[in-house]
Parts: sequence; C-alpha cells; structure tokens
Amino acid sequence: MSDSVRTNTDPAAHRQREHQLIEHVQRLLEDERLRLDTKLGRRPITAFIRDVSRSDKSVDLKRMMSEMNLPDRELQSRMPVGESMEVTLSQKKMWFLRSTVGRLRVVCVSPARALLRGDPPQPMTPTEVNKLLSSMPPSLGGVPVTLVLLSTSGFTMEAHELAERRADRTVVLVEPNAAGGWTVTGPQETKALSDLFDPEGEDQKRLRVREQIEQSKVDLLTGGIATDRLAARMQLPVQVVEAELKSYARNTPGLVAKRLDGRTVLFREGTAAPAAGASSAAGGNAMPLIDRVRSLFARKGDSEKKIAHLSERRAALGLQRDKTYEDMTVLEQQEASLKEQFKNAGGAIGKRRITGQMLQLRKDLDRRQQLLSVLNQQINVVSTHLHNLELVQQGQVASLPNTDEMTEDAVKAEEVLAELEANAEMAGTVGSIGTAGMSAEEQALFEELEQETGGKSATSTGTPATTRAGSSTEPAQRASQPTVGQSASAPRRSDPEPG
Repeated sequence: MSDSVRTNTDPAAHRQREHQLIEHVQRLLEDERLRLDTKLGRRPITAFIRDVSRSDKSVDLKRMMSEMNLPDRELQSRMPVGESMEVTLSQKKMWFLRSTVGRLRVVCVSPARALLRGDPPQPMTPTEVNKLLSSMPPSLGGVPVTLVLLSTSGFTMEAHELAERRADRTVVLVEPNAAGGWTVTGPQETKALSDLFDPEGEDQKRLRVREQIEQSKVDLLTGGIATDRLAARMQLPVQVVEAELKSYARNTPGLVAKRLDGRTVLFREGTAAPAAGASSAAGGNAMPLIDRVRSLFARKGDSEKKIAHLSERRAALGLQRDKTYEDMTVLEQQEASLKEQFKNAGGAIGKRRITGQMLQLRKDLDRRQQLLSVLNQQINVVSTHLHNLELVQQGQVASLPNTDEMTEDAVKAEEVLAELEANAEMAGTVGSIGTAGMSAEEQALFEELEQETGGKSATSTGTPATTRAGSSTEPAQRASQPTVGQSASAPRRSDPEPG
C-alpha cells in the first residue's frame, strides 16, 4: 500500500493491518529469536509452555453502529474489530502443576468512530495511550508483561515516548508508515525485540525496493539512484536497500552498483551490455579526473572501460546536481519566509535587517545557479561522448576497431575534455560574472509550456530570471559590460546546452 493506512478512510485497510500483525505474532510464537522478559530473566519464548487466547471487540463495534444509527452489515464486515491476543508463558512445577513466568499481550486499536463517520483518522495521543495502558489488568505475582500496541492510524510524536521498559512491563508501539511499510518503536535496550514485531518480512522489503527501482528508471537515464535517499524515502534500513541495489545490478545487464562519495549508487554503465570481465576505469580512484581520462583514452581497445568510467562520472555529477537543486529549494523557501517577515515587520530597523539577509540569500542563490550551469555543461559533455562511444561500440560488434580509428577517437576525446576543463576553470575564477538566466532554448521551451498550461507568455511578462527584483537583472547588466582585459567588441561565448 503506497498510500498510508494512517490517513486512509477505507475501513478494510485498517482491518487488514490488524489481521497482519496478529498473524505475524502467531508465527513468532514458534521463533526462538523472540526473547521476552520473564521471572527467570530474558528467555526464548520457545522454552516455555504457551497458552494462546484471541479475542476482539466486535460486540462493542455493533453497539457503536447502533448508537450512530448505522445498521449496515456490509460496512460492519469491513470494519476493524480491535483484535487482541494474550500469550501466557508457564513451566511445569512438581510434574503436574504450572507456574506462570511471563505474558505477551498484543492489542490492536483503530479509529472506529471516525471510520464510521467517514472522517480522516487521527493518530493516538499520549492521553489516549495512557488511558489504554491503565485499562490493562495489572501484573499478578510480579510476572513481567510485554505489551505490543498497534494503532492503525499511527501515534503522535509525543506518544512515542511512552515506549519504555520497566521491571514489570515492556511497551512496544507498532504503526503503519507512509511508505507502505511499518514503524516499530520500542525501548532502545530491546531494539532486537522491537524489530521482530515488524510484520513486513525481508522478502517483502526487498520487493518494495525493487518496485521503487522500477518506478525510478528515469533516474538511471540521467544519473543514478543513491542508497541513502532511497532508504529515507521508503523508511527502510540502509543495509536492506543497499543489498537489493547490488542484487538488482547483478541481475540486470548494463547496470552497476558502486560506492561513490561514501554511498552506494545504482547507475547505468552504458546502454550496451558490458563485456565479460570488464572492470572499472584504469588508473584508480586516487588519480585526478583529467589524468584518469587521459590514461584511458591513450590506450587502445578499451571501449568498455571508457564507457564504464564515463557512466560513473555522469552518475556522480548527477548526484551533485541533485544536491544543488535541493540546496536551492531550501534557499528559495527561506527567501519566501523572509519576504513574509518583511511584510509583517513593524519598524524600519527590522526591515533593513531583513533586506540585508535577503541580499546575501540571493547572492547564494546566484552562486548555486552558476554551479548548476557548470554541472550541466559537464554532464552534457560526458553524456555526449558516452553516447558516441556507445554508437561506435554498437556499430563495430562484428569487427574490431583498427589503430587509426582508436587514435582518432582518442584525439577527439582529448580535445573535448580539454575544453571542458578550461570551461570549468574559467567558471571558478569568474565568480559573480555568471548569469542566472536561461538559455535561448530553455526560454523557448518555457514559453511553450506557459502557453500550453494557459499561463501568460514570458515574452510579454518578462523571463523568470527577472521576476525576482534585484536578483538577476543586476548580474546580467554587469555581465554585459566588458571586464578588465576584455575588449568591448569581443563576442560573448555561448554556453553549451545543459544536459
């Protein structure tokens, strides 16, 4: 379920969650990894006699529906019934007597009244959780109780603090999350115990990861899929996501999972399948980029290694570009907040302070726009040359390239990458000369999209780069003036199209 059950108004979804947890705990009763607190200390549940009793609150549900004047049998059959389970752990004493040493209680709670009214379910608050805990029968004879509480509508942040471990009781909170899985909150010292109450098995987690990869295939065409971002999006352990990315790469020709900048990234190693035994680019990761490229293209017959190296560089540059976009989003949100503060400021002193903050913020935005321009140039050059190498490799399947062809290819690659290095160095020294505007092709596409969506044409209202007062017009004017050592009549260099 991609849509979170927590906000789902369909009663059947909440009933299914209750049933999943109860069935999962039923299977755990035969798992020796489940170690509970008992009078004898923490022991495997399989070491004791287990008496299981299950119940629900279907009678209370029927009474509630009568009070709300909802005599609907079909609706009643889809409603959650508040299933519960109690497991009494005991051991034999004096051959025929039994001594209770521990208990396990599983209680499911659903927002039945809200579901009957069709209202969005609300998470359980600390007050509601405390009320439920106080209604539980007390521990008899000092027998420790492990309580697993499921709320199909989730818990508030404050309610999570009630997951604790005491001498007589351990509380574990279970809830569905927005990613389609489960979130289990328990005492830190019993994390292994809490993880066992996650109804989603390892195979189901890996299946969800694989489905997410299938849905994110467009990212493989322009960059890569990073482990940490995918794990945060799916609310899964990084180890599970990383293992599935590597497995997916092994089973999919043309894909590779490699550590880039300290994290595992899945990316496409060219559109053609790599040859058997093809390894990473020569030279090692410790060599500078330009030296590694030169060492590769100075060799003969290494098309697979060239493609692998350029694919890795494109994936790394794509991740860096995505991070820059995220930084710009944060800065834009801060800019909107400062505008709102300026609007509500009462005195001139506060407005001057906000104006200074806004000026620095826009300078940061301009710098990141310049960085994006350089990254787009690099990605465009790498992608273009990678495409050319793939065409050469695909067209020469039946015959090996000769020495003259490889030499010509190496010379062309040297020229392109030398120009790229010069552009990157100039962009780093120019500083504030870079423009934050759009290229001619981007402007034409922007106007086309504006017309298709019913908006006003940018030609009549101004380009997006000039809609922010003072942020792009001044840098553009400064860029139009000749710099020191540059002739006023010298033509301006046209930046390559971002890739």
